[in-house]
Amino acid sequence: MKLKLISICALLFIVLSCDTKKEFGQETAPYFVKYFGEDGDQEAVDMVVKKDSIIILANTNTPGNSQRIMLIITDLNGNILGQKTLGNGKDTRGRNISEIGQDIEPTADGNYLVLSNMYRGIDPATNENLYDFKVIKVNPKGDSIGGMEFGNNGDKWTTQYIHSITPTSDGGFVVTGNSTDETIAVDPGLPPPDLEDIFSIGFKSDFKTIAWTTLELGTPVGSTGEHFGSGIKVFEAATNKYYIFSYSDRQLLGATDFESNFEVITFSGNGIPLGFADNAGKATSDETLAFVAKVPAVLGGGYYEFGTSVSQNASTSAGQLYFCKRSENLIKQSEGTINVSGQFTAVSVTPCVVSEGFLLLATEKTTAGTTVRLIKTNLNSEAQWSVDMGSFDKLSKGSSIAELPDGRILILGTIELETQDKVGLMKVNANGEFF
Repeated sequence: MKLKLISICALLFIVLSCDTKKEFGQETAPYFVKYFGEDGDQEAVDMVVKKDSIIILANTNTPGNSQRIMLIITDLNGNILGQKTLGNGKDTRGRNISEIGQDIEPTADGNYLVLSNMYRGIDPATNENLYDFKVIKVNPKGDSIGGMEFGNNGDKWTTQYIHSITPTSDGGFVVTGNSTDETIAVDPGLPPPDLEDIFSIGFKSDFKTIAWTTLELGTPVGSTGEHFGSGIKVFEAATNKYYIFSYSDRQLLGATDFESNFEVITFSGNGIPLGFADNAGKATSDETLAFVAKVPAVLGGGYYEFGTSVSQNASTSAGQLYFCKRSENLIKQSEGTINVSGQFTAVSVTPCVVSEGFLLLATEKTTAGTTVRLIKTNLNSEAQWSVDMGSFDKLSKGSSIAELPDGRILILGTIELETQDKVGLMKVNANGEFF
């Protein structure tokens, strides 16, 4: 393990010391480290890996411009096939915005949905950040072929932040996230004060018509509501049935305190809650969900939740890595902390079909910065190996992870250079090594 850690950090140091190139190491395929970008800073967000290409979603800050969305298309060896910058720094009303690319998902017709949160500034009355969101449909070349802006639900809502988008079988899509607009959901009326509200919105195939929204039901979801929390991912379980994976400090039945846990809410096709699955989490700690993966049938099916567990009243958001494995009908099969040492923030998870287990991606806190941590577990979520990528005194972070059909692994992250941040793409073997 120690030799593996040293070799990867050394290779990344070589890459990061050369800031005159946009790519590195074309000759090193089948294993490589490459970075992409332009003037200014770029932040890796997400990727979709296809049979012969990779489409990367990133955010870009170039001198003299507000933050915008960048799409980078490469082959499986990281060679650039195309690059697009989307948006012009204004919403459809002409207001100045900064775009925050959040998620990219493939659609049934071979295209992609790109989700972006639009930052509009600070509300002078509440001192809170103001967000709206937009969805852009792009073709495999990254060209925009449609989309929508939410417009804060006809200006009835002040702000909302979206964490993910899910294409639906009827050609529409569902988004989920949270809002600090405390006028659009019921306050539980108990200390501490209500800060955030979980919601999900379903849209029809015209991308304009709202099919349902969980925030306008007239009653809170659950018996007491939550003071903070967010929807993280929606899965379409069946026709007119959705699972919303989230986290919140909703007070559990029979409990007297508010602790953050993983939770799953089942909704009907018109946004009406049908029930809750058993929450997952530890006593005297707060669990924050980061990502949910659908587990393929060959590995037993179901869902895998991955997040961060932090002791209550801790002074840092980094902590232990926490998981919960559920069956297809949301029955908890196992949960607990991942047996690796360090202080982490969970990022993403993907099932490993070739090596039978799970790949976990996290950002690790060091004494002087952050690094990218890749962890491989078995099907029981027991860590088998773990490697760090990056320099301990730089601010690097993970974004997305994928297993290739031959067992090799792709890791996407943001890598800090000497003066700028760039999108980093790494391909390693099935043991996390560059050889």
